[in-house]
Formats: sequence, C-alpha cells, structure tokens
Amino acid sequence: MKLHFLGAVDNVTGSMHILEANGSRLLRDCGLFQGPRKKSREQNSRLPFDPSSITAMVLSHAHIDHCGNIPTLARNGYRGPIHATTATADLCEIMLRDSAFIQEQDAAYLNQKTNRKGLDPVEPLYTLKDAEDALRLMKGHRYLEPLSPAPGIDVVFHEAGHILGAALTTFDVQEKGRKVRIGFAFDLGRKNLPLIRDPELIKDVDALVIESTYGDRLHDDAAAAEDQLLDVIKRTMARRGKVLIPSFALERAQEIIYHLASLVSAGRMPPVPTYVDSPMATAVSRLFEQHKDYLDEETHRLSRKIGSVMNPDWLTYVDSVEQSKKITASDRPCIVISASGMCEHGRILHHLKHGIENPDNTVVIVGFQASHTLGRRLVEGEKEVRIFGDLFKRKAEVVVLNAFSAHADRNDLLDYVARSRAKKVFLVHGEQSQREALAEGLRAQSGKTEVFLPSPGDAVEIS
Repeated sequence: MKLHFLGAVDNVTGSMHILEANGSRLLRDCGLFQGPRKKSREQNSRLPFDPSSITAMVLSHAHIDHCGNIPTLARNGYRGPIHATTATADLCEIMLRDSAFIQEQDAAYLNQKTNRKGLDPVEPLYTLKDAEDALRLMKGHRYLEPLSPAPGIDVVFHEAGHILGAALTTFDVQEKGRKVRIGFAFDLGRKNLPLIRDPELIKDVDALVIESTYGDRLHDDAAAAEDQLLDVIKRTMARRGKVLIPSFALERAQEIIYHLASLVSAGRMPPVPTYVDSPMATAVSRLFEQHKDYLDEETHRLSRKIGSVMNPDWLTYVDSVEQSKKITASDRPCIVISASGMCEHGRILHHLKHGIENPDNTVVIVGFQASHTLGRRLVEGEKEVRIFGDLFKRKAEVVVLNAFSAHADRNDLLDYVARSRAKKVFLVHGEQSQREALAEGLRAQSGKTEVFLPSPGDAVEIS
C-alpha cells in the first residue's frame, strides 16, 4: 500500500497523487502546474506515470490546478472512470472546455511567431476534442455516497467547504488483512464562508494528506469580508472611480456577488452598477442556480428574501467583447468583476490597462496570487507593471482583502489535524517555507503525530 506524491507537493499547483493497493492504482486529481510558460509546458506535457496503469481517478474539485490536465490524461489513452461530485462534474464541463480553448489559442499565437522564423509548429497541450473525451469519463456522486472504484478500496466524498462541489476524500483500504483509512484534505475550506456549507471533519485516519498553502499565516475573519468590501466600495464611489476586482471565475466571483447582494438587501449600500465581465463566471453562476442543494442555509435565506442571489437587477453579465469594451471606455463609476484571478489573461487585463493609471480607481485583490504573476506584482506594490507588453504606472489604489481566502489558514489547519486524530500527516500544496512552518506547529502541538514533508516523486508505504 503506497502513496505516490507526484504534483503540488512543494508548491501550490499541479495536484497529482496516486494511491496504490491490491494491484490497483487510483489517481487523485490531475491538475495543471501553473508558473513560467516554458516550465509549465514541459511539466504539464509529461505525465509522471503511465496512464494505462491507472485503474480509476478520483477528482476533488473543478479548479484548474486540480482538474486542468485531465485532457492530457485522455489524450494519452486513459479511458477509465473519473469519479467526482455531481456539481464538480458539471463545473468541469465549463472549466475543461475553456482550458482547451486557451491551450489552442496560445498555440495559435505562438505559431504566428514560429512560422515567421521557420520553426516547427507548436502543438497545443491538448485540444477541445481531448477535453470532450475526458468529460465523457465523468461519473457524478453525492457527498457521503459509498463508492468502490477498485477491489478492497472504498471512497467517500465529504464537504470541503472550499468551492461548489469540492470534496475531501476518505479511502478505506483493505489489503492482506490490514485495514487503513487515508484522508485527503485539500483544498480545505474555512468556516462561515458564503454560499457553501462548512468543511466536514474526516477523523480517525491513519494517514492524512493535507494542504499547507497558508501554513505560515492567518487570515482575517471571514465574517469581516463584507465590511472590508463595503469600505472599499464607499471610498472608491466617493472618488467617482471604478472598483476593479480580478476574480477567479469559479466561486470567488459568486462570493463577491453574494456579498454585494447581501449589502444591498440590508440597506448598507445603494445598488451600484456591477458587471461580471467573464463568460466563464457567467456560466458558473448559472450552475450555482442549478445546484442550490449544495448551498448553505444563509444563501437560501437571502434567496427567499430577494429572489435570485446570482441575478439581482443591478448586475449585468457581459457577453460580447463590444460590451466589455464599452465598460472599459466608460468613466461611469461601477464595479467590474472579471477573470483571471491572478491577472494573467482574460478581460481583466483590458480593464487594468485602461484603469491602472487612474488614482480614482481601486484594484481589489481577493485571492491567492502565485509568484511571477501580475497579481503578485500588484500585491507587492510595484510602481510599474507590464500589461500586454507595455509598462504602466500603478496609480490606482490596490487593496488586498485577505478575509476572502477560501483556504484554511494556519490555525484552521492545526485545529483540523488535531481533531482528525491522524497518526501520520503528509504536508503538500504549499511552498517550502509554508510547509516547514506548519510542520513545526504540528510537532509542537502533539508529539504523537508523525509529520512528513514529501518531495516530488516520493512513494511512501502506508501501514
């Protein structure tokens, strides 16, 4: 019985692990590594295992760093089942098709240069056909529904409290008379987030593989998110500026919509023209309406009060590029929620290009910003930033709202491990400094729990 640590081990993207038992190999997640273009291309195009060796796949959720390389798996011949929650399976219909479109567009753009230089053409990492092949393998399940993807292995999905349909997973394994429970707790959410229920505790596990993304820091109270957002909006509207919110299209955009609807409903702010300028965020918001049974009681209460939380009358979903350009060119005060969340591509770049040098505007950072991204450079306060190859002076106010994180922070992680009663803990999904800080805290908290920091490619026997 072995755990193979293949991706997102000492960093935060490219999630990929294999559980091996009874002659079967279960792949948990197959995410895209996100980083510098050349390094990402090399790492994502070469799977660190033989796809034909995989019995079945178990998917945690629909974020691209967890599901985004599944089409490469299909491209390389995998035709086994991909087990996920019903909401995750539906979200992957959006996320994987969009990712394939981006892969094809990036290759087409690069080929404009290679053609001029007489170089060999660049192949996309995968195509829409590969994504479609992968989507046909999806099998939807409910939380707590028993699932046996391989002999002697029972799997259960538990509420992760992270995004719509996200699941923590327990693997109950019987092998040669031994019984072992292995838990995967990433991405682990926080209590009291809007829209979705709190994370479920998976306990009495022999081995717990858990994230360490925020293993060295604390978040602001999630309950403070609404107040923080309100302060930024009031300040910017007083300047007659725009509030530009680079947002992940999945979950974070819907959280912002929820908070705005809550503020307007409570009479704490007047309706402000708000635009969701992201086709993907628009499609995801529709799925939130379709999967209301995944949402928490607070969301149902707000919905009973105002009608559709995702479609208030002061909010506009932007479809066409022409409409997006009109919003960009307008000097009317408004709120713009646009992808991508790390400001690396998408329509938010056009809004930033035209708005970053206006001191009346505010750029609101509401999510984790990886190294080497435009979002990270904004967070770090760089005075000049490059957008579409041109340098712009950063004159707009930049505000980081840490209360919006959908990941457990240091205290949450320490508490979760303690209550899980895990005998062995493996820390992944974190930069090395974050893993080391969390490991130190766990060892100080309990001398009985063994804590491991695996390296990429490690295979660890579980007993």
